Amino acid sequence: MSRIAEAGARAAARPGLVLATGVAVVGVTAVVPAGIGGTPVPPGSMVLWASVLLLAFAAHARCGVRPLDAGKRIALFVPFMLLLALPAALLAPPGRRVVAALGLLARATAATGASIALATWLGPAGLVAGLRQVHAPERIVQILAEALAALGVILRQVRAMLRAREARRPGYGAWASIASAPLRTVRGFGRLVAALLLRSLERAEALDRARRARGVEVP
Repeated sequence: MSRIAEAGARAAARPGLVLATGVAVVGVTAVVPAGIGGTPVPPGSMVLWASVLLLAFAAHARCGVRPLDAGKRIALFVPFMLLLALPAALLAPPGRRVVAALGLLARATAATGASIALATWLGPAGLVAGLRQVHAPERIVQILAEALAALGVILRQVRAMLRAREARRPGYGAWASIASAPLRTVRGFGRLVAALLLRSLERAEALDRARRARGVEVP
């Protein structure tokens, strides 16, 4: 049994507790002071962010995810963090804006890392089971289950299409030519996204027909 499967098995007995604890940790991490009011970032905040980030890497490791891969997952969200942190830092007094931006970025990084670790630890089935255990509205649970199933289909399609794309142009990465030919690269990925949308719709319709044929109730 893989480490991811073992982690899922451990969380399966108490997904509601794991989910509630993880959401509480993310919530507390996301609201502690970050120096946006012009005051220095409290040392307690920095200790909390560092601790949460270390716990996130530890949770990834327990699931068999290497620290480098966990860091890459978190790094994917850095542009969105900057998009939110930099404008918010402008609310700080002049001379404290850089400190506020760094504090907001550190806070967002810790909260994002904890969220990703929670999703990795529970997995799609664990998230749905956890919501049911904490008595979330059934309609919300059904919508989330459908969204996670569709996301899995889309991710498989993306991986297959990227493999096919790289097979047609060996020796080049997905973004290898963006520096020399940015327009052509963007157009290529635009065509990929359009094809992905069509394939995902086709696969979603096929899955829906299969569910109906098995008698599964459609929300």
